[in-house]
Amino acid sequence: MSEVEQTPVKATQPLLPPPPFTKATQLNSESADPLIPGEYALSRTASEFLKSSLSQSKANAIYNRLWFAGTPGKYLSLHEQAVFARKIIISEEPHLHLVWFKEAIYIKPLPPCLTNFEFFQGYCCTARYGEACGLLYSYTHLVRHESDFAIAVKKGLIRGDEITWRAWQAFRTEVKSKLDGKLDVLDRRYEYGELRLSRLNFLYALRCREIKGYHNAYTRYAPYFSRYFTGAILIFAFASVTLTAMQVAIQEPASSVSPAFARTTFRFSVTIVCAVAGIVFTMTALFIPIVVFDVGSGLVVNKRLAREMRRLNP
Repeated sequence: MSEVEQTPVKATQPLLPPPPFTKATQLNSESADPLIPGEYALSRTASEFLKSSLSQSKANAIYNRLWFAGTPGKYLSLHEQAVFARKIIISEEPHLHLVWFKEAIYIKPLPPCLTNFEFFQGYCCTARYGEACGLLYSYTHLVRHESDFAIAVKKGLIRGDEITWRAWQAFRTEVKSKLDGKLDVLDRRYEYGELRLSRLNFLYALRCREIKGYHNAYTRYAPYFSRYFTGAILIFAFASVTLTAMQVAIQEPASSVSPAFARTTFRFSVTIVCAVAGIVFTMTALFIPIVVFDVGSGLVVNKRLAREMRRLNP
């Protein structure tokens, strides 16, 4: 009986996803070796660069509650931001991309290397593919019209001396056609467009137990706490008017005041007193840890700098 020779089966490598654009429509054609295109840092640092430029770990930590901070698929173009009188603030922090508060919105500039076919294929298709595609996809919504393109170039959101509106439109159209409806390809943060900072702060503080929340947009204590005091003052104003009206009504002769109304007035007064005490306690509980943290971290940094200066200048 002859033995059947069995040839070993080679393990097949998983196929890497392709870039969402072709070499013909790329906006940056620089070599990806030895420097990162458009960034001009060594290509061996590409992994660290992509992490610092694309990571959405903060938003993904509260992903299940992002519906409270934004609407799925809501992306406004750059000229629409101007229509709503929003100021565009450039931020290199990826977790702040498309986060808005009051009359301002953070937008991360598009790294030129993400529009380079060679770099994207060599580095983004093996790691952080969803985050890279998500950032590109967001720009297909931000820059839809020639007026958007003019704003993007002026603000430095899109960089490249040879990028024209025609070249951008070709690039955008291809990226959009390949990513539209592909929620499984994009990083899940990009299922949502714009996110509201005040609600992100609340969610992040509650979920991750971070005192300052998702991002502290203030450098002074007064603006930070004014958002809490404004609501409290509004509540106190309504309560004060209501209590005054009740006080006037209950001063009528006892025979004309119903017992139910008297009981309601008493209970409402007690509720307001408890609410005032609770708000004061909450404000104190929020204020003290933040001050202690800021002062403590400041002292640590100052001591470290002082030691370093003494070491360098004995």
